[in-house]
Amino acid sequence: MRKRLQTSTTIILSALLLGIVSGNVRSQTATSAEAQRILDHVRVLASDSCQGRGPGSSGIEKAAAYIMGQFQSIGVRPAGRASYGDPFTLTTGVKLSEPNAVSFSVIIERPGVPVDQSRPITIGWKLGADYQPYGFSETGTAKGEVVFAGYGLSTSSYDDYAGVDVKGKVVIVLRGLPGWAEKDESLRQLSSIRSKTTVARDKGALAVIFVNKNGDSADVLSRFGLDRLGKNSGVLAIQARRSTAAKVFPAKGTSLFVAETEIEKTKKPRSFVLANVTSSVSVALAFEESTTSNIIGIVEGTDPALKNEFVVVGAHYDHIGMGDENSLSSSNEPAIHYGADDNASGTAGIIELARAVSASPLKRSVLFMAFSGEEKGLLGSKHWVTSPTVPLDRIVAMINLDMIGRLKDGKLNIQGLGTSARWPAVIDSAKKGLALTVTTTADGFGPSDHSSFTGKGIPVLFFFTGLHGDYHRPSDTWDKVNADGQVTVLTMVERSVRIIGDAPERPEFAKGADKPVSTQSSSMALKVTFGVVPDYSDDPQGLHITGVKPGSPAEKGGLQSDDIITAMGPTTIKNIYDLMAALGTFKPGDVTTVKVLRDGKPLALTVTFTGK
Repeated sequence: MRKRLQTSTTIILSALLLGIVSGNVRSQTATSAEAQRILDHVRVLASDSCQGRGPGSSGIEKAAAYIMGQFQSIGVRPAGRASYGDPFTLTTGVKLSEPNAVSFSVIIERPGVPVDQSRPITIGWKLGADYQPYGFSETGTAKGEVVFAGYGLSTSSYDDYAGVDVKGKVVIVLRGLPGWAEKDESLRQLSSIRSKTTVARDKGALAVIFVNKNGDSADVLSRFGLDRLGKNSGVLAIQARRSTAAKVFPAKGTSLFVAETEIEKTKKPRSFVLANVTSSVSVALAFEESTTSNIIGIVEGTDPALKNEFVVVGAHYDHIGMGDENSLSSSNEPAIHYGADDNASGTAGIIELARAVSASPLKRSVLFMAFSGEEKGLLGSKHWVTSPTVPLDRIVAMINLDMIGRLKDGKLNIQGLGTSARWPAVIDSAKKGLALTVTTTADGFGPSDHSSFTGKGIPVLFFFTGLHGDYHRPSDTWDKVNADGQVTVLTMVERSVRIIGDAPERPEFAKGADKPVSTQSSSMALKVTFGVVPDYSDDPQGLHITGVKPGSPAEKGGLQSDDIITAMGPTTIKNIYDLMAALGTFKPGDVTTVKVLRDGKPLALTVTFTGK
């Protein structure tokens, strides 16, 4: 556990010290005082001192101190639970504990020697060299026979588990799909590692070992780290180098290469029990819990009645530290991931917007929120909407700034247009006279903090200048920020905030906008609608949901906000992957039982699925 945020005096001192780091460096893209301030904010937040702003780290505490110091100097009042701070705990990492071990007992048949009289040989795998646990694996030990289950798929048209019993056994599964299945959407949607893990678990496997397909990357192990969308999988899960795994296949039986080749050629499963082979798999993971904090300030409104309503302007200030499981760096060596655009740019944006609104307040009050834990699954914003510091029904809109520092050719994307009928007029008015080419997206859900508010029926707008090659890499540095371009973006954002904050009526939330247009957590093309808003944070009992769409199969079946889904049909539900895997097996008109926990009590509900 990290210590809580510093006192106000220490905050100011820390902010001043960090301010020295920023210096007076000028940039060719900062041709105004506001642009230079933006660049200075970004340079501090994306400095070596802040070490990539990983939640729970000393670096993010320095970033928090800087933001609070800026709010205080501007005159933005504290609006958190502890001054500006809104602390919460989260899982920030996972480490390998003891014991982690994999071994195989193999009996090699010899002419004239009965198998039961042959002495087995033991093949031990070396951690980190031969294999690596997944961060979503359960902790424990599994011992049993070994089954090769092809690609680990199980559908009505193709079933790798047909004809083999994997209950109580260790399963070896190929990652990906055979070439002939790459364009089969029904198989593609079940091809993720987490989906295959769920299938193996529900078939009764004790452990699943993933191996790469034959090719140039066959012996490459994926980066070990915390899984963003949940750690509860209900089964031991590891990955192994292909050359290492191939050696446990019996010399006189079908080899891994031959089995894979037959699946490719015949388009039929080729699963079998490895003769005279047993395995012991032990996985031990230790999850790291830390305290981090959202930073919240307020500029009170001027209208006696409307000041009790709030516009939220938010941006996450955390990043991925020294390179966590979300890093896209080509190197596995720890390195500061500076996160200048993602999302020091958005954080600098809310500081400058707070300055502008503080100098000229609106009729409604404005809450400026710097969220932590976004990179770990929107945890900071989810914490706030679950336990808000002001009544949620008084939030009229949420404006989210994430990656607004790389404006190129004037192209700006604004998401959430479909969450209120007011938004097209607001955007048209706010962009007048600005050198911006604006594209819009209706969906109010996406991989950023506005999604937490959309799920609560609050209209949102998400401003975004686009992805680039430095995303989630150490090369996302302060000197690449287009500060002049960001001033243009913030001009439009400020106009939007002022229109919303001064309007006599609040924007109404659009009917049906609380359901994602597309599922951000999965590449699955589902055939059915369910209608729940999942909470992506971990719950050891199952998948917690924060909302249910009116008129959806979920609502008609009796599901409610704050239910914990534990099973859907034959599939045990522990996380969002399990839910998506289960939904992928249904078609419109299918009826199934959904088991939930409500206030700690189990319920069995009947759901009839409809088409999308």
